[in-house]
Amino acid sequence: MSGGKIDTHQHYFPQVYVDAVGLDRLAAQMPNKKAPEWSPERAITMMDENGIAEGIISVSSGPAIPDAPVLLRRCNDAGTELRQRYPGRFGLFASLPLPDVDASLKEVAHCLDTLKVDGFIIFTSYDGAYLGDERFVPLFDELDRRGAVVFIHPNEPAYAIPNVAPASVLEFPFETTRTATSLIISGAIQRYRRIRFILSHAGGTLPYLVPRISLSISMMPGVAERVGDVAAAFRAFYYDTALSAGVSTLTALSLIADPDHILFGTDFPMAPLSAITHFGSELERADITGFDRGQVYRGNAARLLGRAGAAAG
Repeated sequence: MSGGKIDTHQHYFPQVYVDAVGLDRLAAQMPNKKAPEWSPERAITMMDENGIAEGIISVSSGPAIPDAPVLLRRCNDAGTELRQRYPGRFGLFASLPLPDVDASLKEVAHCLDTLKVDGFIIFTSYDGAYLGDERFVPLFDELDRRGAVVFIHPNEPAYAIPNVAPASVLEFPFETTRTATSLIISGAIQRYRRIRFILSHAGGTLPYLVPRISLSISMMPGVAERVGDVAAAFRAFYYDTALSAGVSTLTALSLIADPDHILFGTDFPMAPLSAITHFGSELERADITGFDRGQVYRGNAARLLGRAGAAAG
């Protein structure tokens, strides 16, 4: 499997997390109201059936976590143990106990210096603050100093969810769009050039809204000067294909993203196996300028994460 796909959007649920949060509360996050079923064996079976060599695992968004610094430290240690138990099959985006910035800085040091993780999962907002907010500056200063990979994943927003569909259906892509726009407008993308930010689900609605956002930035006093080259700001992000492998989405994404910044993702186990198979078939059929399947499947992530096969096409 050394030449197989690298799945940069895959989740895990260590027992310490399930015990603290509870399956009922996890089920409430899902459109079908059923808790996702996860085990290392299920994950490896899914990967083997879909030509995936390695899954970069992270704890997905969920309900508020009690005693987050302690619990997430245990989750990060559990993810590291999983990597050691199944060499080459799992990487790790570690969790941070945000919005507690001081505790998060301590966890960054532990995860990079001791656990040697691949990067960090950070959610789109905390207590209503999106990632361009100044309260996150000390954390991003440190992550930039270390040249870290940051996987941005949507979570339930602070506002009341409209009674249209579960948050994961519409609010998640909107939240990704909001926090990406926040990072651009605040100048964070310009300021933190050494952080490699990955946006989930092809950037949410960002590819579609780029013209509108770009025009708005040009009309906002002082913002255009702070942002600089707007197209370059959008290209600075990495984007994964999880739940987004339709021709219309991939075409829009390929028009705004650098070809070497598009990454393969499944969203397992939040995405059912049928969806993973369907989106995999869509990726295989995609014939889009600027979309290189070989690089999306492995080469781009291999370069980003320092894996073998970075030059594979």
